[in-house]
Amino acid sequence: MKPNPAVLLLILLVLGGVAGLFLYDPAPMAPKNEEPQMLASAKDLQDQIVLLQGQIEYLQGQNDALKDENAELLQRLGTLGMKDTPTVMLNDNDVAPDFVGMGLDMMKLRKLQALPMATMMASQKDVEMAILAWLKRQQPEDEAKKLPRALAALGWIPEAIDPLPMRAALLARVLGGWYDDESDTMLTIDPATASSPIVVANEPLAIAFGQLLREYGDTLFQPQYGPLSTDMRTARESLISGDAALTRFLYSMQNPVSNPQDDLPAGDPDHPLNQVPMPVFLKELALFPFNRGFDFAQTLHSAGNFPQLNAGYSRPPISTAEVIEPEVYLNPERPAPVKIDLDDVKLAGVAPFLDDQLGKFACVTALRRYNTDEKAADGTRGLVADRLLAWTTANDTAQDQVLWQTLFMDKSSADAFHTAMLQCLTQHFKTPKGDEFEANGRFVSLLRNRGAAGVLLINASSADARAAMKLLMK
Repeated sequence: MKPNPAVLLLILLVLGGVAGLFLYDPAPMAPKNEEPQMLASAKDLQDQIVLLQGQIEYLQGQNDALKDENAELLQRLGTLGMKDTPTVMLNDNDVAPDFVGMGLDMMKLRKLQALPMATMMASQKDVEMAILAWLKRQQPEDEAKKLPRALAALGWIPEAIDPLPMRAALLARVLGGWYDDESDTMLTIDPATASSPIVVANEPLAIAFGQLLREYGDTLFQPQYGPLSTDMRTARESLISGDAALTRFLYSMQNPVSNPQDDLPAGDPDHPLNQVPMPVFLKELALFPFNRGFDFAQTLHSAGNFPQLNAGYSRPPISTAEVIEPEVYLNPERPAPVKIDLDDVKLAGVAPFLDDQLGKFACVTALRRYNTDEKAADGTRGLVADRLLAWTTANDTAQDQVLWQTLFMDKSSADAFHTAMLQCLTQHFKTPKGDEFEANGRFVSLLRNRGAAGVLLINASSADARAAMKLLMK
């Protein structure tokens, strides 16, 4: 840290005074007929020098004290503007992580022109609560609960749940911290409260993610957009999560000590991510932005360095298909999104509680449950669009009713998807292969439509409801 400029100026002034003793005669100019007074004696000058040296040593000591105080203030920058901010006590042998300095280094690396974030330490539970509050602002009321209801009706997850608390717990473990936009403060997890040392080791990723969320969060997740489809939300999250993962990776290349220390395999039950009892389907959706988002951000960075990534926020990916295949996103003739339009979506006069688009990754994830990765990928290779509709039932004890329409580039692509999805239905319901059947109180159909380029999956609670869904799709 540089010495305080004011202290240096004072030292220079004092030294200038010493020099002045030798150059300046304090006596007034004597008349020509009088002898000039003698300069101060050598002893007086020596005494003055000794005095000034003592003053210089004192001022240097004050300068050192200011340096130490400035260092402490830098570490406590997170307390600025905060109310009821707890003071973190460190042991004599502990060294507080320099998150502000890390943030400055990352901003310089990422070429972001912004002030460093205020930081403060919080418990892992408090970090999860901050993430949950942000997630609820993104999907207010019961919006986030609608997709799990539909997935449970399809049999893709065991039961309908509220996914946001689990997502918050998962993100806290992935990131090791969170940027709270309401207080404009970066929350880092207190190691004493961390569920695993791996969580604390992930804090550099939290710093990178927080900087990008502060810079581009309002651009990606503006409320005026209204509810985003599952596919579009996952794609937008992939841009910022992948950007943060890339920034963290490049920072680790320059600072090897910050490399993540993850000694546990992903399948170990003690791994932090496995401590969150989240259904596999939803967990894979939540982790996709970091896993495949990194590759997406790396491709954009290779194509045009950080300016290309910056431009991505004003032109974010519209689907997980673009994240999986970045060359489609980078194509100047980027194809416009295809929508499956329907004249009426009311079932027996009741509007659906969910009207969503799952996208390519969710489609692959669904097929992978009972197919090899290769067959699942083949089954979604030509996917153009999809639409998921879900309705409540008149009987409160019955599961919701779901219709999933998919559309492919051609008949052969639709054939591959139909084969893979039929395998899923046969295995899940443990029935002989067939396009239409009744099992476990559910009435299921897997039909071809839209000139053989479409596949329609119906999962209803009654035969009448299934028949009504078929009519909707005509």
